[in-house]
Amino acid sequence: MLVEARDLVLGYGMRKVLEIDELMVEGRRGTIVGLQGPNGTGKSTFLKACLGLREPSAGSIALLGSEPGAGGFRNVLTRVGYLPQARPPGLLRLTVKEVVEGGRYGRIGFLKRSGERDRRAVLEAMEETGVAVLARRAIQELSGGQYQRVQIARALAGEPELLVLDEPGSHLDAEGRSGVIKVISKLASERKSSMLLVAHDDDLLELADVMITFADGAVEYSDA
Repeated sequence: MLVEARDLVLGYGMRKVLEIDELMVEGRRGTIVGLQGPNGTGKSTFLKACLGLREPSAGSIALLGSEPGAGGFRNVLTRVGYLPQARPPGLLRLTVKEVVEGGRYGRIGFLKRSGERDRRAVLEAMEETGVAVLARRAIQELSGGQYQRVQIARALAGEPELLVLDEPGSHLDAEGRSGVIKVISKLASERKSSMLLVAHDDDLLELADVMITFADGAVEYSDA
């Protein structure tokens, strides 16, 4: 099971954002699940709950068959690549290659040395997203679209079974948005990983096999 939720309530303090009686999303490897709906309807909050970053007010949620907080959930996270909503790179002067290498930490740990497989996975992720030519550039020197593709490469470097992408094309100019859509479309066609894809963009949502629509504090699940 890709995602399963029962009697789930999500919110902030006393404010309820989302309530789901039952949601079961089955998926083979390569299944693309689109999440759509107006801003403020709980899409990002739902993703964070799936990843254990937001604790439910009530009910349960499971990702890849495991609930956040369960004994095996940490191992589940090593099978997931997460791209949060776009954010600035910060002040730490890391190169593109160093950022993408960070995507391997879930596989090898912070204190272990990388091996040949790790180096190959990092290179392949950079090539897949078109940022290999930027490997030595500091991330502060990148355009918004380039930076977002680096973050996708970081998610891919862990060789994930599931990609969780939260509005990957948002806050970008037309050129940057086009580059990100091209990368995600290519990944979708290859079907190496399943996806949970939050988007407002029709060019991305049309990639989905199934759709979860968020509205009025609830969700509706349907074939795309």
